[in-house]
Amino acid sequence: MKPLIFDATPIIYLGKIDFLEKIKHFPEYKYTTESVYNEVVVEGKKSGRPEVFHIENIIESGIIKLKIPFNEQYKFHLLENPRIHKGDADVLALATELDGIALLDDEEARGMAEVEGIEHHGTVYLLLRMVRMELITTDEAIEGLNEMIHLGWRCSTELYAEILKVLK
Repeated sequence: MKPLIFDATPIIYLGKIDFLEKIKHFPEYKYTTESVYNEVVVEGKKSGRPEVFHIENIIESGIIKLKIPFNEQYKFHLLENPRIHKGDADVLALATELDGIALLDDEEARGMAEVEGIEHHGTVYLLLRMVRMELITTDEAIEGLNEMIHLGWRCSTELYAEILKVLK
């Protein structure tokens, strides 16, 4: 099984809707990078976001492990694109090193994953897996999706309609 490599957005929004802990039931190894940890937890504490302490506990308990990508040259290559942030580059680099799946929602990062041939999915993939694994109900997934949108997670109306179609 390919390990799951989490970028900031899936961690943040699953944390906001209190679904993040459910990923402990996924059989794959789960990782994030130090740069994502700093973005989500360290900077999140400064802004006083309520979900940050829960996210920190998930990481400190080892449900999601911290791992640093080693291929600096590859990270620099990814960062040549000015729209790719350090966290995105680290997640993509780690996914490459571990032959894993990058979990990210940022359109630019997903585009870079396509170009680089890196398998990737987003937060919706995680919600759908939770439903398939019976960790949440379809109604809970829809409520969670609506809450994420209410809290600032963005998706097109076309994607929203497609998600509802898949869920029902």
